[in-house]
Amino acid sequence: MTKYAPKHSEVSGGAKPRPTFSGHKATRLAVTAATTIAMTGSSLLAPFSAFANDVSDTTAQNAIMSPLAVHAGEAAGSAVKADAQKIADLQAAIDAAKAAEADAKSDYDTVAAPYTEKQAARDNAQSTYDVSVSDNSQAEAAARAEYARQLDESVKAADSASATLKDAQGKLDAAKTDAEDKSKVLDAAKQAAADAQAKLEAAQKAAANATPEEIKVAEQAAADAQAALDQAKAAKATADSALADAQQAQSAAQSAYDEAAGTLASAQQEKNAADGKVVAAQTAYDSAQADLAAAKAGAEGPEYDAAQAKVDAAQSALDQAKQQQATAEAGLSQANSDVASKRDALTGAESELEAKKQTVAAAEHDVTAAQTKADAAQSELTSAKQAHAAELEKAMAAQKQVDQAKAEKEQADKALEAIAAAGETGYIIGECKTGAQAVIDAQKAYDTCKAATDKATTAEAQSVIGFYQFIGANDAANIIYRQSDKNPTTIGDKKDGTSLDNAKLSFNKLREINEYRASVGLSELRVTAEQMAIAQSDSNYSDKTLGHSDYANCENAAWNFSTKENIAHQWVDAEKEIFDEAAAKAGLGNVAPKDAWDTFWSHKTEFEKQGADFGTVGHYLNIVQPNAKTMGYGINSRGTLWPYVFVLEIDNNYGSYEKEYSIDELENLFDQYQLSLSKASDNLAAAKTNLEQKRSTAASKADAVKAAETLVAQKQEGIVAANSDLAAKNDSVASAAAAVALAKQNLAKANGKVAEAENQVKAAQSNVATAEQVVNQKRAELKASQEQAAQSQKKVDDAKAETLVKQQALQDAKKELAKYSADVAAAQEKADEAHQALDEATAAQTSAQSALEKAKLDGAAKKQALDTAKDNAEAKAATAEHATSNLATAENDFASKKARADALSNAADNLATAEAAKKDADTAVTEAGVALGAANDAIANAEQAVENSQAASDAAAATLGKLKSINVENGIATGSDANANDTLNALFAKCVAAKQAEHNAKAALDAAQADLDAATPAYTEALNAYNEAKAKRVAAEQALKDEIARQEQEAAKAEQAKITQAAAKPVAGKPSAGNAKTADNSALPTTGDNAALAGETFVIGGVVLVAAGVFLTDKKRRQE
Repeated sequence: MTKYAPKHSEVSGGAKPRPTFSGHKATRLAVTAATTIAMTGSSLLAPFSAFANDVSDTTAQNAIMSPLAVHAGEAAGSAVKADAQKIADLQAAIDAAKAAEADAKSDYDTVAAPYTEKQAARDNAQSTYDVSVSDNSQAEAAARAEYARQLDESVKAADSASATLKDAQGKLDAAKTDAEDKSKVLDAAKQAAADAQAKLEAAQKAAANATPEEIKVAEQAAADAQAALDQAKAAKATADSALADAQQAQSAAQSAYDEAAGTLASAQQEKNAADGKVVAAQTAYDSAQADLAAAKAGAEGPEYDAAQAKVDAAQSALDQAKQQQATAEAGLSQANSDVASKRDALTGAESELEAKKQTVAAAEHDVTAAQTKADAAQSELTSAKQAHAAELEKAMAAQKQVDQAKAEKEQADKALEAIAAAGETGYIIGECKTGAQAVIDAQKAYDTCKAATDKATTAEAQSVIGFYQFIGANDAANIIYRQSDKNPTTIGDKKDGTSLDNAKLSFNKLREINEYRASVGLSELRVTAEQMAIAQSDSNYSDKTLGHSDYANCENAAWNFSTKENIAHQWVDAEKEIFDEAAAKAGLGNVAPKDAWDTFWSHKTEFEKQGADFGTVGHYLNIVQPNAKTMGYGINSRGTLWPYVFVLEIDNNYGSYEKEYSIDELENLFDQYQLSLSKASDNLAAAKTNLEQKRSTAASKADAVKAAETLVAQKQEGIVAANSDLAAKNDSVASAAAAVALAKQNLAKANGKVAEAENQVKAAQSNVATAEQVVNQKRAELKASQEQAAQSQKKVDDAKAETLVKQQALQDAKKELAKYSADVAAAQEKADEAHQALDEATAAQTSAQSALEKAKLDGAAKKQALDTAKDNAEAKAATAEHATSNLATAENDFASKKARADALSNAADNLATAEAAKKDADTAVTEAGVALGAANDAIANAEQAVENSQAASDAAAATLGKLKSINVENGIATGSDANANDTLNALFAKCVAAKQAEHNAKAALDAAQADLDAATPAYTEALNAYNEAKAKRVAAEQALKDEIARQEQEAAKAEQAKITQAAAKPVAGKPSAGNAKTADNSALPTTGDNAALAGETFVIGGVVLVAAGVFLTDKKRRQE
């Protein structure tokens, strides 16, 4: 709540003492005043004395001038007089400021007292208001707490009921689950019984077909299948063995390839090392050759030159021989590599040839297996044809049995007709048959009437909800349910707005609206079920509240003592007069009713100025809307506020998507609905009587023909049995024919497999021939490579021999050269050694290169061999898989044929077993049915428990819903709620009383605040004026103080100069007695001395002055 507590500027604690100066400063002022008087004369003494008395709370004596001071004043000069005048002027300003301050203080005191009284009154009103706010808050909190308590109890009760319902529902679900399980058990038992029946029928059929011929055929088929199975097993073993060999070969090829890869890596490392050694040897050789060249440069003589020429020629010949040897060795290496490559190629071709040969063997085996199957299929076809012929003979015998059974049935029918003709019941057989159907039809009619009667007695059926559902206006029914959250609706209450009685009354009230509209030239309105529902629901709201529901749109409401009044005129007449009078006053003339709506909204402001706003003439305007299309009407007769409530709903939108009726159309449908309700019980009684009659008639007629019909039934059963046997025989014929057809298909497929397998053999043999050609070619290529390698080897041997000869010639030449120069010989020896090392390194490099190339070729060959081995293994795996599939087929075929043979051989035993199994299955069905019946009984009990719990839960939910429908805030505001109990309504009433008290206190507070606000301007003005005057007085006093301080500072400077001069030369004469001090005894006082002096010496303008001052007591200045 808003509290008024404005802040105003005011003097705290009333008047304050005037500010004072500290003791030493006051003393200084007194002394200065005495000095000033000495210089200017006694005329300034009084003002200064007044100032001294004013700035101190102590008693001050006027300054008394000594003769010395007077003398000093006379000699002071004009400068001192000017300073004294300044002080006097400043003192005069202070006096004026004090006078102004006193006047302002007086004015302030005049307005402060009444202002303070108003402020106190406002504060008291504020306190009273705060208490009322607190009381109101407490009252509201108590109401909310009580509502929360009741709601909590209701929630707990609803939760408890819901939990009970949930438990009951759980038990029902468990019972249903158990019943479902039992039903599944029953279904399984029925399925098992059906399976047992099928097996029994198969056993019966097998027993009927178990002739020696059939058994022989079946056993031969089983033997053939066994032979085929043995062949398939052998083929599977062969394929598995071949696969194992191929996988082993693949593993060996993988190992060989891995080893070759390792060899290649090692060869590459050795080649890299040999390359490094060649580089080092070449460097050493180049160095030795340089040393040799240097040694040769120092050698001389023709003998030396000749010997050196021989060495050079021998060296050149050796180098050429080595080059030829290297060339031969390279050719040999290449030839050896080519031999290895050709050998590997031959090995791969031979492996491929072997694989192709194995493929031929596998294909030839497939031909044998396929031929075996074809032979078996031919045998099966022969057996199937024989079985089909046998089944045809059995079917013909069964047909004869059917013909005989039909003849016997015809005789029984004639006998029954003869009995009927001899009786007194007329066409008793036909009537009996139709009578049974009549009972069924009568029962259905009774059930239908019973359901209709039960539905007609529900609360919904006895209200407009049932009617709306009857005409398919479900949206209208939903509107009533939806609006019941704010419109208190009791479905089934005959006085409720939704009752059928009140709905019937509304049709004439609708006609009243249209009659008036027609009388003023407006179109008649149609009716929609939805607007009827809105009006009927809203009438329930207006029964308890003189106003419109929140769901109202364009709505009129009226309250009256009777339904006989024309409510249209109740809405129109008085408001039309107001409207017409306002229109005339507004200068709009006489407005026709059909133009009233548009005129009002076009001149709304003018009408409102005349007191005719929409709240005043809206009922009339709603009825005469020119664009309105549809309407609805509701009447409530509960009589809470008035005996009857009438609500009219008018709209121009609903008709765009809701079905419209004329009043007569909707009333006719309404009458049909009421007629259907009234006829429901009559129809039920008639249906019950008809059912009893049909049952009695059917029972009496049934006895007369029971015996004859029993015989007919027996003969009919004979026909059924014969037909069943014939059907079974025909099924056997059909099965046998199907078996023949299947056998033919199987034979055709088998022959196709034989042809396919033979084609595979031919293709495989062709592949073998091709592979053999490749092998022969590879062998020839290998032989040629081997011959080339032998030739290369001879060239190497010849080159090596030539190299040895050249080496010896070089050695001989070097020995001869050594005879002529020891230095050249030594250098030559080193060069030879380096050359030898280089040759060895180069040879090692060449060898490493050859080994590397061979390793690469070997690796490639091993990789090709590995790929070939993988392909062979995959082919063998496919063959093994095919053999496995053939074996499975053979096993299944054998099992089937063996089972058939066993079934025929053991037909009698199998029939006995099947009959026992069928009996057990039937027993299981019976037991499962009993268990399911018990489970269904448990469901019925659980459903009753759920129904009871649901009723309790609904009741608790209704109670909770009623509590939740309470608008606590509205109850607090209005003092009651229709759905609240006495306790809560009492608290609501207290809230209203507390709210009113708060309102009254607020009004008093507002009045007190208004009084205070009225006094505030004058108070604020006086306060501001007083504060301004006080500030000016303080400023004046500060100016005086500043001037005295300035003069003291100048005097101090002059005195200091005098003292300095006196120190240089003593002053002539003696100071006067009394307060005078000699320069030898002490220093003169300085500015700021704190001593409270009776007299003080001043030096002004070079003259020593002694002034007698007043005695002042130190006192701190109080700050405001």
